[in-house]
Amino acid sequence: MAITVQFSNYARKTDETLTQRIQFVYSPLNELFRSLHVLLNPRHHGTNVDWVIDVQDKLTDVFYENLHYFQLFYELGVPPILLCNFRYHAATIEEEIQNLKTFLTDLPTVQLIEQLKKVSSDRENSFIPALAKGLEWKDFSLGDDKQLLKDLKKDASGVYRRLFSFIDWYRREIFDQTWKKKSIQQKLLDEIQKQSSFLRKNGLIEMFNHLQVDRIHWKGDELAIIKPFDQEIQLQDRDAIMLIPSYFIWPHLFVESFDQGIAITYDITEQPSYYNASPENLLTIFKALSDPVRLQIMNYVINKPSTTQSLAQVFLMSNSSVSRHLQILKEAKLLTTKKVKKFVLYEPTQLITQLMPNFYQFFKN
Repeated sequence: MAITVQFSNYARKTDETLTQRIQFVYSPLNELFRSLHVLLNPRHHGTNVDWVIDVQDKLTDVFYENLHYFQLFYELGVPPILLCNFRYHAATIEEEIQNLKTFLTDLPTVQLIEQLKKVSSDRENSFIPALAKGLEWKDFSLGDDKQLLKDLKKDASGVYRRLFSFIDWYRREIFDQTWKKKSIQQKLLDEIQKQSSFLRKNGLIEMFNHLQVDRIHWKGDELAIIKPFDQEIQLQDRDAIMLIPSYFIWPHLFVESFDQGIAITYDITEQPSYYNASPENLLTIFKALSDPVRLQIMNYVINKPSTTQSLAQVFLMSNSSVSRHLQILKEAKLLTTKKVKKFVLYEPTQLITQLMPNFYQFFKN
């Protein structure tokens, strides 16, 4: 049994038109909602049970009241309407929250209510069939969402104020520290960069196999997503597939439709990454990192890929001296170069974070 995603004739014309269907989404707000799902159902998320235990002492009765009141927003998934149907691009959670405030203010309340009613109905009637209840959602029970829907009809503005107050408290007391401590931003960005590069080099079909998500694979001309029920989704010419990597989602995989395509939220389960190297290779790496200037260069270019000349200006050094440091880092495979117009920019590879995942956290701003 599976969800099969069928592409339009235009999309299937060439590899390029097929690849154009894909967009990667970086969304801290999505992670916030997914983490609330974990707190709502910790028994289903063994990989994060240590985090749940760690934060439970900070959670208040008011928090739990709100957690259950708003659970329709995240109990089995995050409806794309809460991510503004991907209408905006935001680099920070602050921007995402502000976008959502604007979006909900302009959105007719009836549309949100209809969306949530449909989600609730779909989940109860078909999204969780008997097989799914026995496997992925064992012992799970749907919450009572009637009060939320009633309150939206009577006073949507009041519901929104309560929602953003809830989010603000949760961010301040729990989520922001978790985001930083677990380096979630870097994990999501690394995943998007890795898969985007792979997509560019190898095409859409190979990229889905590269996601290392066992339940997603290419079958003939269709994308098959293994679920405990059957469903067909036909994408139109202008529809897109939004791929949203998530730290908190395991063991689930969500496919949600919106007005311009589908959103697939998938897990980036941390796999132990071992650098297969000889002692000589490691010696080269650690020698390259044994100089304070080279350490500063690594810390600088992680946020701002730079030319030799710009680095020389930043560190008040000659071009030749900086060039020598860059060459040592590049020979150790710690830096790589990319050409942008007439400029050659240096940027880090992922090698250092494979060896030392928290390497950049050791630097003071």
